[in-house]
This record gives sequence, C-alpha cells and structure tokens, in this order.
Amino acid sequence: MTRADTLVVLAAALLVGWSYTQFWGTLSTPGAEVRIVAGGEEFARLPLNTDTRLDVPGPAGVTLVEISDGAARCARSPGAAGICQRSGWLREAGDMAVSLPNRVLIEVLGDAETRFDSINY
Repeated sequence: MTRADTLVVLAAALLVGWSYTQFWGTLSTPGAEVRIVAGGEEFARLPLNTDTRLDVPGPAGVTLVEISDGAARCARSPGAAGICQRSGWLREAGDMAVSLPNRVLIEVLGDAETRFDSINY
C-alpha cells in the first residue's frame, strides 16, 4: 500500500466518522411526555417524570402501559406476536410502540426535530 493509498483510506475513515456524528449522533433528545392513542383518539398525555401504570382498553383487550424512570413501555398487550412489548423502553422524542390488534399507539413527545420519518429494523 502506497502513501497515497493510506491517505485515501484515512480520509474515507474521517469522512465516515464525521458523517455519523453529523447525521446520527445528535438525534437523541430525551422526551418530555408520552402520548397514548387508542382507537384513533388521544387516550392520555402524561409526563415521563411521573411513575405510573395505565390500562388502555381496546377492541382486542387491555394494553398495560408503564411509565418509570423517564421512559415508557408497553408492558402487556393482547397481541399474539408481542411486537408492542418488544419495542422496549421508549425514552427519546419520536420513539413509539404500536399494538395493531388493539389499535394502541404509545409515542414519546419532546422538542426534537426528527430528520427521518421512518427507521426500520
């Protein structure tokens, strides 16, 4: 590998590191409150700094939403796949969990301006 090759590899590594911090590093903004939507209508809007458990009724049963330590999660849902529970703890503005069979949406709200409208895993 020549000296020019080394410089190109180093420049590429620096560019990748810079672009990561520029586009992904500053997106995490702590949420201030959680909004719970059931059946297309807002069911509750609660601050994330208050620990609570809330039963949200829906067409498939009851979804249990838990708020603790500045985060919210779907603790129990009647959906067979358990996708809502696997979303884990939601802390940052823009995080959300959805229970489709029960038509329940849990969304963390905050001051963040998100740059992406969808991120799939």
